[in-house]
Amino acid sequence: MAFYELTYIIRPDVPTTQVETIAGKVADLVKKHKGKLIKTEQWGLRTLAYPIKKHKKGYYSMVGLSLSGQEAINDIEYQLKLADDVIRFMTIKVEDVSKEPSAMLKAKNRMGEDDGTGLSA
Repeated sequence: MAFYELTYIIRPDVPTTQVETIAGKVADLVKKHKGKLIKTEQWGLRTLAYPIKKHKKGYYSMVGLSLSGQEAINDIEYQLKLADDVIRFMTIKVEDVSKEPSAMLKAKNRMGEDDGTGLSA
């Protein structure tokens, strides 16, 4: 099995319940291809570096996963392309998925914001 990190951005006008639904659909796609979700992070609403499809903000999410076969990644990316609420995504292959919080989540925690795990300190 190969390890991947998938980061995707959801339109800012989407309700938070829909953001959670999209995260669930991504998890279902991984399970459909007999993969494993190792880590899921919700980075929240962030300002984009440049406008994407006329949006200046977006909800960022990142998942660390393991999958076997390029066909599984191709299908997940195809489904994200079809999703109207997803404005951008990127998948990278990594050596291993760290179970520690990402640098983005650590920076968010230092600023005193929610850590994206749904747990309070």
